[in-house]
Amino acid sequence: MNYCYNCGHITPGNPLYCNYCGRSYDVKLCPRHHPNPRSADVCSQCGSRELSTPQPQVPAMWKLFAILVRLGLGLLLFYVTLSFLVALARTTEFQQAFVAFALLLIALWLVWSKLPDWLQDMLRNLVKRRSRDDGD
Repeated sequence: MNYCYNCGHITPGNPLYCNYCGRSYDVKLCPRHHPNPRSADVCSQCGSRELSTPQPQVPAMWKLFAILVRLGLGLLLFYVTLSFLVALARTTEFQQAFVAFALLLIALWLVWSKLPDWLQDMLRNLVKRRSRDDGD
């Protein structure tokens, strides 16, 4: 998905050109779609002088600002989630459920380790086949 800084539209997929204004994304393209730098006047591979017009270049400060905003929102979400989990972990019901879940998990691993190798292989193959069939 690409965002065009010229017209402000988002084009799904990985297109070479904006569907709305026809500008290329960050490179100049010749009619054969060879990528060239923004400063090129001639295609470096085929020599064509017919190059596309790239979208306007975004200042580095805006890119840095976008990264900082994403990082800040991610950290805020992480802090809120962690605070919620800490508050939840202080309740006795959660602690009891956690211990019960941990004991169940230990019991399942113990049973799995005692199964013969041929049965473990058969179960792994069955799970792989099901996940492959569900993906198709």
